[in-house]
Amino acid sequence: MNKAIYLLLVCLLANGPILAQQKTFSNPLRKGADPFVMKHEGRYYTVFNGGGGITVTESRFLTKFEKTAVVWTPPEKAWNSHNIWAPEIHFLDGKWYIYYAASVHKGAPYYAQRAGVLEADNPFGPYVDKGMFYTGDDPETKKDNCWAIDMTLLQHGGKNYAVWSGWTALHDHHDVDQYLYIAELLDPYTLGKRVLLSKPELPWEKGDHIALQEGPQILTHGDDVFIMYSTRGSWTEHYKMGQLRLKSPDSDPLDPNAWIKAEHPVFQGTDTVYGVGHASMTTSPDDTEYWIYYHSKLQLDGGWDNRHVFLQKFTFDEDGNPNFGTPRGSSTLDRPSGEIERDK
Repeated sequence: MNKAIYLLLVCLLANGPILAQQKTFSNPLRKGADPFVMKHEGRYYTVFNGGGGITVTESRFLTKFEKTAVVWTPPEKAWNSHNIWAPEIHFLDGKWYIYYAASVHKGAPYYAQRAGVLEADNPFGPYVDKGMFYTGDDPETKKDNCWAIDMTLLQHGGKNYAVWSGWTALHDHHDVDQYLYIAELLDPYTLGKRVLLSKPELPWEKGDHIALQEGPQILTHGDDVFIMYSTRGSWTEHYKMGQLRLKSPDSDPLDPNAWIKAEHPVFQGTDTVYGVGHASMTTSPDDTEYWIYYHSKLQLDGGWDNRHVFLQKFTFDEDGNPNFGTPRGSSTLDRPSGEIERDK
């Protein structure tokens, strides 16, 4: 074989995986749970419990981080010292807010979880602790503040709303059914009166020792507004996602009858993907594709400890509903549209 041709073949074989790697990414992206991603001015921001506190990332890419920093560390001996769960980062009225759940004590039982908010002028802080939300039934007296986790933000019709997973009343244990609640966000730290939005009533939403709906996330597509939620135990292979759809753009989000619940799960596990849920949704760098960012278990056992974060593309059907398809789980997929161009 001609030496020049041989050297060319060696070079091509050596660079082949690199070229392929530039066009694809591998799931899972990382170990973790309750993934949240938002897009702001062309950059993606994620947030999670890590590094001894809350960590924020920034990137031009959905598939990798470019900047990572711990932005807030819990205080000692406070209502929010422990059990930091499911933080989300939002940009509202020129400032950055992190909504999260926390507890006064470490570990189980998880009966003391409450929702709180942090505020900053930029996504990497410094953040100011703006305190605990009141998520009970009497916002005037703030009596019997109630269990609350997974708070997210809904912006609709010129108003802001908070949606979260909560209990109907206080308990001294955590084996309690969880429902979705909504309230108007009067300002970034204050809620109006809560409204019970949805309960786990369908057969596929039940089956564990508690019935729950949690991890609400907002998805908008044109004039359509959806609340995607997770149901069944997040520690099990039965974890799956359901959907609420606002009847019309003019509907009142505070009216439970204005939301239509999907009759069947909209995203669920397979024989090899052990549950899916607590997902957030965004678009590709060039805004031509929709992507779902979710967590799943790598093994049947291990409970919460073996959850990992995955990413895959989805579409919308002819009725305007999201079509998430079948979870790909551990896989190699084409990178989101527009990422490769940003990598050059």
